[in-house]
Amino acid sequence: MRLPEHLELLLTDEPVLDVYSHGPWRVPDGLFEEISARIDGLAADPRAADLTTDEHKLLTLPASLVTAEIFGILAFLPGGGAIKAGSWSQLPERLLYQHLVNPGPLSTRMTRWDAPGGRWRPPVDWLIEAPDRELAIELARDCLSVLEGVEPLEERRKALLRMYDDPPTCDVNLPKMELREHWHAHVGDDIVTAVPELLGPVGYLEWVCGGLLASYEHLTEVAPREESVEVHLIQLLLQGSMEHVPAELSVALGEDRYGDLQQRFPGERRGFKPGAWQERTRAWLVRALVAGAADACRGWLDMAMRFVAVVQGLPGDPWFPKAEWIPVGQFQTDLRRLYAPRRRVVNPLTETLKSVPAKAEGPAGSRSRGRPEIATSLVGQPEVVQALDDLTRGDEPVRLLLAGPDATGKRDAAQELAKALAFGRDPHWVTDNLFTGQRLSDAVAKLHADARDCAGDRLLIIEGLDGIVTDPGNGEAIAAELHRLLAVHPDLHVVALCDAGGEDRIREINPVLPQRFRIARTRPFTAEGHAELFRRALDARGARGTRQAVEAAGALLAATPPMQTLRNARLAPHLADQVVAAVRTRAAKDAVAASKVGVVSKDAVVASKDAVASREDAAAPREAALEIPAEDGGRDAKPVVRKQDIPETLDTSQAAGNPLAELHTLTGLDTVKHEIALIVAGTHAARLRSESGLQITPPTRHMVFTGNPGTGKTMVARLLGRIYKRLGVLSSGHLIEASRAHLVGEYIGQTAPRTRRLVERALGGVLFIDEAYTLTQSPLKGDYGHEAIAELVKLMEDHREDLIVIVAGYQQEMAEFLVANPGLDSRFPKQIHFPDYTDDELITVFGQLAAADGFRLAPGTDDVLLAMLRRAPRGPSFGNGRLMRNMLDVAVANQADRVATAAFAAKQNAKKSGSAGKGGAGKSGGAGKKAARTPTKKELITLTAEDLPPLLDHPEEFFGLYL
Repeated sequence: MRLPEHLELLLTDEPVLDVYSHGPWRVPDGLFEEISARIDGLAADPRAADLTTDEHKLLTLPASLVTAEIFGILAFLPGGGAIKAGSWSQLPERLLYQHLVNPGPLSTRMTRWDAPGGRWRPPVDWLIEAPDRELAIELARDCLSVLEGVEPLEERRKALLRMYDDPPTCDVNLPKMELREHWHAHVGDDIVTAVPELLGPVGYLEWVCGGLLASYEHLTEVAPREESVEVHLIQLLLQGSMEHVPAELSVALGEDRYGDLQQRFPGERRGFKPGAWQERTRAWLVRALVAGAADACRGWLDMAMRFVAVVQGLPGDPWFPKAEWIPVGQFQTDLRRLYAPRRRVVNPLTETLKSVPAKAEGPAGSRSRGRPEIATSLVGQPEVVQALDDLTRGDEPVRLLLAGPDATGKRDAAQELAKALAFGRDPHWVTDNLFTGQRLSDAVAKLHADARDCAGDRLLIIEGLDGIVTDPGNGEAIAAELHRLLAVHPDLHVVALCDAGGEDRIREINPVLPQRFRIARTRPFTAEGHAELFRRALDARGARGTRQAVEAAGALLAATPPMQTLRNARLAPHLADQVVAAVRTRAAKDAVAASKVGVVSKDAVVASKDAVASREDAAAPREAALEIPAEDGGRDAKPVVRKQDIPETLDTSQAAGNPLAELHTLTGLDTVKHEIALIVAGTHAARLRSESGLQITPPTRHMVFTGNPGTGKTMVARLLGRIYKRLGVLSSGHLIEASRAHLVGEYIGQTAPRTRRLVERALGGVLFIDEAYTLTQSPLKGDYGHEAIAELVKLMEDHREDLIVIVAGYQQEMAEFLVANPGLDSRFPKQIHFPDYTDDELITVFGQLAAADGFRLAPGTDDVLLAMLRRAPRGPSFGNGRLMRNMLDVAVANQADRVATAAFAAKQNAKKSGSAGKGGAGKSGGAGKKAARTPTKKELITLTAEDLPPLLDHPEEFFGLYL
């Protein structure tokens, strides 16, 4: 049984307003209080302050005419006789509570309901007593305006406002009933469509009968009932205590059906019992409900209640129907009784009186449900393999929680299980990102929809369940909701994936939820596991490896530290790509060399391949790497990877070279180099003490870099990560650059998960947060920057063994940043200041950047550049190295324009000279001018002083080159 998604709110304990014609709606927190304040403000408006009445029976007297008018509007807006239900359905009582003469306790029962008659009609009702009729109409419109925001009522409210905006041309001082008739006759079809009561009692009755008959016919299709439509209508009239068939039904139903009703009415009336009719109707609605017609049931109830209200009020407006006439409350109780989450207890007889299984036929006979035997390709995960085998053998719903490090086969296991279950539909994947930042009601509604869609015939895979339930915003509620859904849907098959230790984190939030699952844990791969993964990776790339090569690769991969997402099973394909590419390149070179000397025949090549295949321990690289095309007679076209092809180390960070040497070659930064030299020396000394058996306390290595833009902070941070990797302090040494946008979320509940994901990417290396002071400088109240700092401080302590965090920014701003959180200053004991470059250092940087791009500087360029720098303003936003990069880009662009122009001019001159020679002119038209010529190779790579930006006369233009 499945309840439509939009009705799931009825099964919760949220504040819900359920106008049947609209559907359940979660009342936003604080909205009703805001509307009440608007009502009080309008009642206190100088225009309305003196307008009161002593005749209202429900409001404290003297009652404001505005308050009385709003009381009537609130009864009218849901619809004449329309059902209004839900835990917050008492609109007049909640919005006008302090104005009621005898306010009772407010109900929060979800099954509560009422059906107000809605006798208010525009343009005015109670405000008719105001001396100034035009003011009364103006205030009546304002009464509608202050009720803005109640979504189930918005369509009708806006339609009525459009009516006030286009009033009819008539005397506003007409009696109330005449004034209404003019206004109702004037409205357009769009307004009447939203507010059919404006058609008058007969027109509204016709509209109601149309909906009533449509819903009744639909319900009788899914839940047949032994009565005709005419008998059904008569019984509704009798249930509404009607003693005759209203003549207005001849208009609403047609004369033929009206005559039939009149003829049958006396006979049906004699044997009619209201209680028995209610019980039959309730049972009929339950049958339709479980058949999936919940919306049709609600539609019939709404129209039946309106029908009774209208016929009771004839010839006037709809009356207030009694609650016992139509089984609305019983239906709402039945809906929750059937669909609401409930506890279940296993009857012991289900175990003691199990049915005798049929005799097995062959080895597969033990599989009671006929599920195919799972053929798993998992490597090195015996616990998971056993769990998969057990789950595919049993009849119970699949409830599996896979916990383990990233890239250890959890997703593969879920896919293999889905394939073995053979549901006919692909598994439905849900990730933690789908719930991040959502409102709780939306997140719960999505979870319910996914469960309904998958129940019975689809595997639901929840990836990152530990991240979902530990979310500080909605996590606990979603965990509780998932627990309920597992009980409500016994045929729901779920696989949940978590990180290592995820089951414990879930247990901390909801201790019962993990008990619903079979827990299986993946583990990091051993050298043997990595070897098998490498062998498979070679095979997927059309290569094969010797036994020694595969074993060496396994040992290498087991010793390789992870870097971001490159870890565990993802390392083998990474290594295979490098090795196979190198083997193929060498094989191609060997083939070319052999063809040049002509010493390799086809027979010799085939013989050498056979020898390689049978002698795996041979060390001849040329024979091992030789690739033989199959069409040339080779029996095996696969390149062979041998042990010597496996590198000694696998650098996942792709950072070759000596970082200390690179640091020393940087221009300037003498104090920075000295500070880092002290850090390196301290690390060496700590290692020596440890090797001598002395006790050491690992220092806190997080740092603060201060300085203006372009002073090399990011570059030094990248080198520092590589230095620490060489020293064995960090496992990978990679750098992750971040800013405020990477840490701070836009909604509640986003910041902490975003910060955790960023730190997880940086594990094993350096997390570099530029302009970190922006986390504490937002002027907005409730900014999430401080939440990011608090989460970051915790994670820095949790991962201090394999993570270095460097925060950077201006010196003064960073000093203020460190005092923003009590734990920050102590966690950043090392502060390194990056001074601005001197003019000479900037010229050196300019030359180095130019040389790196393949350019040289013409003589005199340094002098011009120095003169420009001396005139440049030096403020806190001075670009330093970035300025030099920008100036170089401008110079290269100017040089390109210069040499291209010269080349074009030379080409044009050559064409003219050729034309003159053919015509025999023989005159030197260019006498006295220097002939244009094509730039030489040296000129193409030379930057001159004229290529530099012309900033000598306007040094303030330097600011345009800042980044």
